[in-house]
Amino acid sequence: MTKSTKTLTKKDRPNPINEEIIIPDEAVLISVTDPKGIITEVNDIFSKVAGYSEEELVGASHNVIRHPDMPKVMFKIVWEHIKDRENVMALVKNLARDGRYYWILTDFVTKVDADRNIINYTAYRRPVCKDVQNAIEPLYKALCAIEAVADMDASEKFLFEFLESKEMTYDDMIEDIIIKHCKKAEALGFGESSKDTLNRMTSEKKQTLFNKFFGIK
Repeated sequence: MTKSTKTLTKKDRPNPINEEIIIPDEAVLISVTDPKGIITEVNDIFSKVAGYSEEELVGASHNVIRHPDMPKVMFKIVWEHIKDRENVMALVKNLARDGRYYWILTDFVTKVDADRNIINYTAYRRPVCKDVQNAIEPLYKALCAIEAVADMDASEKFLFEFLESKEMTYDDMIEDIIIKHCKKAEALGFGESSKDTLNRMTSEKKQTLFNKFFGIK
C-alpha cells in the first residue's frame, strides 16, 4: 500500500464535537506502525471508524487521531512499555475525521526479530461500554487539567501517586476497570473479586486480559 501524496499530521485534526461513534461489539480495529510510530498498515474497520482512507493513514503518525481529552502522559506510559518490548493495554478516546469521538480498549504488541530489535508495533482495539468510559474519564480529566496549567511531569507525578494510593500499576488499574465494568467478565467465569481475578491471572501467567476477553490473537 502506497501512502498518500499528502501526509496527514496533527494539524489536520478536526475540532472535536460531542458525539460518539458507536462501534459494533464484534469489531476489531487494527493498525501497525514502524518503530517510530508511523502507520504502515490498517484494516478496513479502522479506516471506516477513523474516517480516513488507508492511503491517507499509511505514512501518517498516530497522533492524527489523538483526541484532546486524552492526557499526554498516557501516551508516554504506553510508549515506554512498547519500547521496552512489553505488551500493554490502554483505554483510549480517539478523534475521527468528522470530529466525533470513539472509545476503545487497545492492546499494544511489540514484534521483535531474533536479536530483540523492534520490527513494528501492532495495536488491536475493541469497543468498550459506557460504564468503562465513565470509570476512567474522571482520572483523564484530572490529568488533562494538570497538563493545561503545569506540564506532563506534574500529571505523571499525580498519576503515580494516585496509583500508589490504590496499590496498583497502570496495567492493574485498566484490568480492574474492565473486570468490574464489563459484563463479559461474568460470562467468562471470572471471580467475584477483581483483585482475586488479577492475582489468579498473574499466577497462571497466561495470555493478557485482552486476549482472554476477545480471543483474537
